[in-house]
Amino acid sequence: MKMQYAVAASLLLSLSAFAQKEELKALKKLDDQKTPITDAQVQEYNTLFSAFESKMGAATEEQKRDFYYYRGTYYLVVDIEKNPANIMNAVNKGMEDINKLLEIEKNGKKKYTEEIQTQLLPQMKMGLLQLVQPLQQQQKFKEAATVYALIYKIDPKDPFNLYNAAAMAINAKDYDKALEYYLELDKLGFTGEQTYYIAKNKANGQEESFKDRASMDAMVKTGVYEDPKEEKQPSVRPEIVKNIALIYNMKGETEKAKSFFANARKENPSDVNLIVEEANMYYKQGDMATYKKLISEAVAKSPNDHVLFYNLGVVNMESQPAEAEKYFLKTLELKPDYYEALVNLGTLQLASDKKIVDEMNKLGTSAKDNARYEVLKKQREAVFNKALPYLEKAYKIKPSDENVVSVLGGIYQALNRMDDYKALKAKAKKN
Repeated sequence: MKMQYAVAASLLLSLSAFAQKEELKALKKLDDQKTPITDAQVQEYNTLFSAFESKMGAATEEQKRDFYYYRGTYYLVVDIEKNPANIMNAVNKGMEDINKLLEIEKNGKKKYTEEIQTQLLPQMKMGLLQLVQPLQQQQKFKEAATVYALIYKIDPKDPFNLYNAAAMAINAKDYDKALEYYLELDKLGFTGEQTYYIAKNKANGQEESFKDRASMDAMVKTGVYEDPKEEKQPSVRPEIVKNIALIYNMKGETEKAKSFFANARKENPSDVNLIVEEANMYYKQGDMATYKKLISEAVAKSPNDHVLFYNLGVVNMESQPAEAEKYFLKTLELKPDYYEALVNLGTLQLASDKKIVDEMNKLGTSAKDNARYEVLKKQREAVFNKALPYLEKAYKIKPSDENVVSVLGGIYQALNRMDDYKALKAKAKKN
C-alpha cells in the first residue's frame, strides 16, 4: 500500500508540473501578443495566474521565476493601463513579484534580470517622473506624493524620490503618510548629501549636470562647455528628524517627539534651527522654562539672530518685563525696523499706565489729592513719551495696523497734541 501511495503522489506531482508548463506556455503566448490587451485576455491572464498559484508548491525554481516574470510585468504594464486609479496597488504587487524573480536569478541563470534592470524599471521610472511634474504644477500634492512613492518602490536605490514623496505629503497636509515616508528615510539613514558637477553649454548658454568630475572636466576640455563648478547639496537629515518630531507632537505623541529631537540634537549639536523647533514644541506645551532655556542656548550659538532675541522678549513680557525690554532692544539693535519688536516695546512702556490711572481715579478733591494728581499726571506723560518713539516708528512701517493707530491717537490726545491726532485720523481715513 505504501508503494502504491508513493507512486500516486509521484504521478500527481508530474501531472502538476506538466499542467504548470502548459500554463506558462499560455502565459508566454499572451505575453507575446501586441497591445492593447482586451478584456477577454485580462480574464485569461487572471485565470492562468490562479491556476498556477494553486500548484505553486510543485513548481521548480525556473517555473516560479517565469511565473513571477509574467505576473509581475502584467501588474506593471497591463494592470496599470487598465486600472490607472489603482496604480499604487498594481505597482506594489508587480514589484513584489519582480523582486522575487530577481532574488531567484541572483544565484542562478539570469534570464530576465538584464531586461528588468535596463528596460522595464527605467522606462517605468521615467514615465512616472514625467507624470509627477504636472501634478506638482497643478498643486495636486497628494497625488504627487503617491507617484513619488511609487517611483521609490520601483527604484529603492534612489531614496530622493521618497524624500520628495514626504515633502508632497506635507504640502497636502497628509501627515500620516508624511510620517510613514520620513520614518523610512530615517531608517535608511538618508541624508541627501551629494555633489553636483555643472558646466555651461557654450552653444545655448544653459548649465548642464554631469555624473562626476571626470565627465565634466572631459567635456570642458573639448571646448563645448565652460565655467565648470561643483555644488554641494547639504544634509536634509535635520529636516527629516525635525518633521518626524513635529508630526508626532501634532499627533499628541510628545514622548516620541522628544526622543527624535534628542537624537537629532546629538547628530547636529550646532544646528540652531533644530534647537528652535524643539523650543517651539515646549512652548506649545506650555513649558516656558524649557522654552527659555533652549532659546537662550540658540542665542548663544547664533548671537546675531534678531528673531531669537525677539522670541525671548515675547516669553518674558509678563513674568519679567525688564528682561523682555532688554531682549527687544537687542532685537532692534540687530534689525532696527523689526515691527513686532517696536510694537511690543511700546506696549511694555505703557504697562504701568493702568496702575497710574487707577490711582488717579481714587483721588478726592483735597489739596493733598490734587497735588498727588499732578504728580501722577506727569508720571503718565513720561510713560507716554517713552512709548511714543517706538509706536510712531511702527506706525511708519505699517500704517494699516488699526490697533497701533488707536493707541497712538489716545497718546496724542492725552499729551494734548491735537494737530498730530488730527493728522493721524485724516491719514487713517485715506487708508
